[in-house]
Amino acid sequence: MTERLSITTSRIQFTGIHDKYFEIGGTLTLNPKYTEAISSITWKHKGNIVAEYIKDSVPLEYLGDLKGRTKVDLSTGVLTVSNMNKSDDGLFTVEINNRVLPVSFMAVGVRKLDGYPVEVHVKPLKCDSSLDQCVLQCGDDFNDAEPVQYFWKKGTTGQWEKGEKKFNISKATQQFETFTCKVENRFSQKTSGPRDNPYNKESAGSGLDRVLMIVLVRKRKDEVSVAEEVMS
Repeated sequence: MTERLSITTSRIQFTGIHDKYFEIGGTLTLNPKYTEAISSITWKHKGNIVAEYIKDSVPLEYLGDLKGRTKVDLSTGVLTVSNMNKSDDGLFTVEINNRVLPVSFMAVGVRKLDGYPVEVHVKPLKCDSSLDQCVLQCGDDFNDAEPVQYFWKKGTTGQWEKGEKKFNISKATQQFETFTCKVENRFSQKTSGPRDNPYNKESAGSGLDRVLMIVLVRKRKDEVSVAEEVMS
C-alpha cells in the first residue's frame, strides 16, 4: 500500500506546466522522463511541430524555426535545442506513442547581467540626515535578465542579506558608512560599488571632502591656464 502511494505521488509531481529557464545563446534541454520504448514522438513549440518520428513510417525529421538547432534522443524522448534566442520563449509540448503527455515546458530566455549597470541610487538625490527616511535602489531595469534576486550589504564587512530592489535607510542605519547591492539571476551575478550613507557623518563628510577637492583642483587648473595665457 505504501509503495503504490509513493509511485502515484511521483507521477503527480511531473505533470502540468514546468518553467524552464535557459541562457540566451545557450542550450535548452527538455526531459519528459518517459521510461517506455518509443515508437512515435512529436515535439511542438507554440503549437507548431519542431520534431517528429514514427517507427517504420516517418524517419526523425526537424521542422520550423528551430530546424538546424534541434535534436531528439529516441531512447529517452529528450529534446535539445542549441543557440537559443529570446524569440524561442514559449510552450513546448510532447506526444509519445500517440499520447499527449500531461507535462509541458514553458521556456523563458534569460540574459546574463554582464551588460547591465548595477549601481546604488539614492532617492531623493538630496538625501541627508535632516530627512526621516531615504530609499536606496539597486540598479534600474533588468529586462530580459529576469527573474532576478537582490542582496544588500551594510558597511564593508557586513554579510550579504537577501532583500528587495529598494532598501530604506534612516538615522537607525547611520552606523553603516556604506551600502552595497548585488543582483543575481540563474546564470550570473553583478555587484555595485559601495555607496556612501548620507546618514553617516564620517561617510557624508568624506563625500563632501571629495567634492571640495574636485572644485579646488579645477580652480587651480583654471588659474594655471589664465597665467599661461597672460605670459604668452
